[in-house]
Amino acid sequence: MTTKIQRTSCVFFVALFVLSCAYSEKFKLCIVDGRGGFKRSGRYCPTLDKPESKAECVLGIDRLDCLRKIAKGQADFSVFTPEDLVTATNSEIEVLLTNELRYTETKYEYEVVAVVQDSAGIASKHDLKGKKFCHPGYGYETDWTRILSNYLEASVIPQSCETKFTITENRIRASSQFFKSACKAGPWVHNPKLDQELKQKYPNLCALCDNPSRCEGSDKYWGRRGSLFCLTDGAGDVSWARLDDVRLHFGLVPGGPESSPEGYSFLCPDGTTRPVNGTNPCIWVVKPWPVVATKRTAAQDIQEFIASLSGADSFSWQAAVLSLIETFHMSINKLEPIEPIETFLEKATGFLNANSFSGCHPPRTIRICTTSIIENAKCSWLRESAAVYGIEPDLDCLKADNTTHCMDAVSHKAADIVMVPPDLLNEAIQKYNLKSLFYETVNDNAKYLTVAVTRNGTTINKLEDLRGYKACFPAFDGVAWNSVVFTLRDKNLLRSCPYTAAATSFFGSSCIPGLPHNEKYCDAVSYRGEFGALRCLLDKKGDVAFISKNSIVDFVNSPIENKFGRITPELFSVMCEKKSEGCHLTWSPVGQAMVRSNSTTLWTEDTLDVFLQLDSLFGRSYKSLTTPLQMFGPYNGKSDILFHDNTARLRNVPMVRNLDNMQRLYQDFLVDNKTCVPSSSSSSKCIVFVLFICVYFAIMWY
Repeated sequence: MTTKIQRTSCVFFVALFVLSCAYSEKFKLCIVDGRGGFKRSGRYCPTLDKPESKAECVLGIDRLDCLRKIAKGQADFSVFTPEDLVTATNSEIEVLLTNELRYTETKYEYEVVAVVQDSAGIASKHDLKGKKFCHPGYGYETDWTRILSNYLEASVIPQSCETKFTITENRIRASSQFFKSACKAGPWVHNPKLDQELKQKYPNLCALCDNPSRCEGSDKYWGRRGSLFCLTDGAGDVSWARLDDVRLHFGLVPGGPESSPEGYSFLCPDGTTRPVNGTNPCIWVVKPWPVVATKRTAAQDIQEFIASLSGADSFSWQAAVLSLIETFHMSINKLEPIEPIETFLEKATGFLNANSFSGCHPPRTIRICTTSIIENAKCSWLRESAAVYGIEPDLDCLKADNTTHCMDAVSHKAADIVMVPPDLLNEAIQKYNLKSLFYETVNDNAKYLTVAVTRNGTTINKLEDLRGYKACFPAFDGVAWNSVVFTLRDKNLLRSCPYTAAATSFFGSSCIPGLPHNEKYCDAVSYRGEFGALRCLLDKKGDVAFISKNSIVDFVNSPIENKFGRITPELFSVMCEKKSEGCHLTWSPVGQAMVRSNSTTLWTEDTLDVFLQLDSLFGRSYKSLTTPLQMFGPYNGKSDILFHDNTARLRNVPMVRNLDNMQRLYQDFLVDNKTCVPSSSSSSKCIVFVLFICVYFAIMWY
């Protein structure tokens, strides 16, 4: 009897366990938080923790991070744009598409058309040469990528690839020569100075604008409707516009007409025209709707799951899922059958064709040198993302073992660009003949601020007081070492040449990892780097450590360095001679991109504009609800990959803003690196000796 009861109980608990496992299995939805009001995970994800919920949140850094998570099985589904899908295809990631997310009943998010004024005599696309062109302009690329905004010109204008012009200028020049005049307002390139130079060089492309001298995004003829006003105000002959805007502008849908459709026609890719007020507009290119994508094995289940969400109570977990996938203003459309990316995009008129226009031949490519597998992987995603948003020249990613090897590769033309930390800046300039192209600019609390740090209670107030004291440096020839040497030099505290010998003589037996013939001073392996210099100070191997001020907080917060929690900021004291001027000896951005010093101005401008465009699309100031790729943030769970996480923006000057006024930029010291000359006392002795010799020989002569 007992055995039978035990067996019954066992069966019951096994069944209960199986049911609970099945019940607890949830679909993993990958969520990317936007900024401000678009941070949705904190608001809706807790609702999915309810036992009855059939979904749970997986947080992604960006949309492409969610794509990788699906490919790895860490998530089941997420929402992607058509540009994300092109990137996925180029990166050989396979997903299936189950649903479209629409906010209207139209087949595509938008369709792009060319509208001509009948009186202009444009019967086919071959008649466009010498006409006046109304273009929507630039500055809102997340909704209207450069690939789509330039599609008409790419289709009808012979593109030149003259080597004496950048790729961007080649395109601008070709349009300038093709059209009599145009209004293409907004930033042509992301360097304001270069933008103005190009607009002055090709003024006919701004001539139709309401304010041709400025040709900016505030112009009356800039933007989606701006190009249509340019046409119907009589300024231009042809407009490149969205079909939904055309219908609204000409009163073909409710909303009030801005102009009568009489006298205007659609220009068709097949060389014909059709009336604007007809029922069959001709389309040049379309943008598909965002879609739900999932791994192949879960596609059918995900489609049925999403279809079951509609009509849910506003406080239910189903409503939370809908809000997380941004369908609170959308309708969900089943894709029948469930489709792979290629099939879905092939149905979208012109979209794949727009994304496959070839560049210059031979191709122009910017080769980025990376130093690890994960860095090279992030670079590859950056390359694919740049391509789908129409950024040129193309990027390529090469891998070396470390930054030194990358600097050597750039120097010998095996690569073109490398990210260099402050500690290697002097070596990059002096040994490899590199120059900075742009900087990872950061706020003051993230800059490298070289300071002198002592143990609290030490009575040292000035650099002069450190003579004979033992010093701890992160590395020889790094930013801290060079900053100290330059400061000692400027204070006339170095008594002999060369500066390296003079600086080591100024201090007592010090720890300078990497200093030639320095074995007698310290265990350079244990005390290397910023944290090593602070350990050197705490272990009383030195009396002062020269490090970045911001490293103190990182050191105290490090679970490895401070595993027992005994290290506090109060243990350290930052030496400060003049608080009004800042306590730092020098400051530096966290890193810079470096290229060959003999790079041409043409190549430098082209390359700089590429990275400024990348920053605009994928940096802190991205304009879409969520970002496809986060340039400045963790990648696959790792920090500071390719770029530093705390980078505010990329600039061709080391400051975040032009009004920044922090003094003593480290790079200025390197540029102003004076030749070592003997001290005044030595020079005096030399002069006295020479005079003595001269007098001696003069007496002997006579």
